[in-house]
Amino acid sequence: MIYEFVERYLMRPKRLREAIQAVVRENDELLRMLKEHEEDDTPTNLSWAEGDTWYGWTYNSNAKRYYFDDIGNTSLMGLWEDQWAREEAEAK
Repeated sequence: MIYEFVERYLMRPKRLREAIQAVVRENDELLRMLKEHEEDDTPTNLSWAEGDTWYGWTYNSNAKRYYFDDIGNTSLMGLWEDQWAREEAEAK
């Protein structure tokens, strides 16, 4: 019933419907990729820059958890040094 309501009233405009479907497809693809890396034993991480600040995440298969750096760092090396220090502190 809710699905029919959303489909009938909220997603009537074609552009809105297409935009929502694109976001859902992106999220499904991201979840699929994350699951694939969780099942694989290879190290997984991602770093990116926004302006002058570096952000990143890594997956620790031993702890079965993600480590996110959402505060950021001014250098890529600093970002990973902070990340490794957090992982080491949590492993103790």
